[in-house]
Amino acid sequence: MQDRSVHNLPSVHYTELFQARKPSSQMRVFAAYMAPPQYPPGVSPIEYRSIPSEGRFQTPDGTEHKLWGVVVTLRIGYAVLQLVSVGPVGYTYEINLAGFAPYARQIWPAQDTTAWPPQRLESIQELNQFADPLKHPKVAL
Repeated sequence: MQDRSVHNLPSVHYTELFQARKPSSQMRVFAAYMAPPQYPPGVSPIEYRSIPSEGRFQTPDGTEHKLWGVVVTLRIGYAVLQLVSVGPVGYTYEINLAGFAPYARQIWPAQDTTAWPPQRLESIQELNQFADPLKHPKVAL
């Protein structure tokens, strides 16, 4: 959904997907649903948001690490899919959707079956927070 010159996901994810035939272990995918938001011209049938982020941190031994994260959110009608990935490769992390637990279900890596649909996101503001969890306190990495 964007120009090929824009690289939001590291190429290692595409390589791993091709070789392993499954998404990267550095990736989580969530599903949610919301009523299509009403904009001045009418209902918006589709939305796409891609939010890359970079940062650095230093360990006590003085080693500097470059971290990156990307959140890609796609909404088609009532369906919302979100891919969250954090790196570098080998960096261990846990994604906690505490504030969005009633609204989202993790679909990758696959977990136990759950009731569907989850509670509906009610507003575009909730989608804004869900689409950018790296900048909102409801979600922690």
